[in-house]
Amino acid sequence: MVVKAMETEVLYVKDLNANYQNIVKGAEYLKKGEVVAIPTETVYGLAADAFNENAVKKIFKVKGRPQDNPLLVHIYKLEQVYDICKDIHKDAEKVFDAFWPGSVTLIFNKKDCISDTVSAGMKTVGVRFPKSEVARAIIKESGTLLVAPSANLSGKPSTTSAEHCYNDLNGKIPCILDGGPCSIGLESTIIDMSTPDPVLLRPGAISLDDIRKVITNLVYKKNLLSVKGNEIPKAPGMKYRHYAPDAPVTLVKGDYAKTSKWIKENANEENAVICFQEFLKDFKNYEHVYSLGSFKTLNAAAQKTFDLLRECDKLNISHIYVQAPKDSGLGNSIINRLEKASAGDVINI
Repeated sequence: MVVKAMETEVLYVKDLNANYQNIVKGAEYLKKGEVVAIPTETVYGLAADAFNENAVKKIFKVKGRPQDNPLLVHIYKLEQVYDICKDIHKDAEKVFDAFWPGSVTLIFNKKDCISDTVSAGMKTVGVRFPKSEVARAIIKESGTLLVAPSANLSGKPSTTSAEHCYNDLNGKIPCILDGGPCSIGLESTIIDMSTPDPVLLRPGAISLDDIRKVITNLVYKKNLLSVKGNEIPKAPGMKYRHYAPDAPVTLVKGDYAKTSKWIKENANEENAVICFQEFLKDFKNYEHVYSLGSFKTLNAAAQKTFDLLRECDKLNISHIYVQAPKDSGLGNSIINRLEKASAGDVINI
């Protein structure tokens, strides 16, 4: 007997009012225990009912995601955090006021309603209250809360468009909700609020300086952004190789002029080069050169990073060289993703 492959339906939802019937249709899939790719302001998420154990397990199967990699729960109104978390101290309310809804995930001690499958056996759970009105509408229409890790195959670059989702997940899921390109392009900042002093576990679009204006005792140490061996991570992106294209990546950090010079001296003309627009002229003889935009404003670089890594996957190349931004502000978050994509192949000039 021939088993017919699943047909993945793509529904346009960018216009919340004009396309609301598609949001309802996507929510119907979720109510039936299916997984659906949904847009958020950060990256696309692979969503499922957070309280349906079989649906949650489908996420791990579809993505090829390790079972000890926890999922984040997405809410559509603030009060819902109290339904699934406990020991939320008053200081957390300042964080709510400053960053929610928005691209910040907060980790709290979980209530029993959150399964060990969602939390990877941890006593904590990460909660995100997205800024995207489309994402919140999808959660509301689903009649539940949603877990939604990035809508990509595990280890690959995150998806920032419906096209990316389709390339990874066509035939694996019933539906992709197309909300257009993500406005931020990097996953959320993750802050562990379950510890005596809050700990930054993953940098994102919100700068460290802005976070510290609200959380003055925030702990940020690079060695706390990852775990090794048999340790279970408290948050996604801390343990396994992430964001990686097919070809190996070398990240080159330091003074911009010097990093451009190093790449030119070490890359051959058949390799892919991803650099800032100010240095495109250095690689005019190279076949595959991509711009991150200007180093003077890194918003474009954040939006483009995963897209450009995915573009490189379309090429028959043996190596990708990436010029790093300055390691501050949004640059810190971009470097975090690229260091993981490079599996530690980082050159410091």
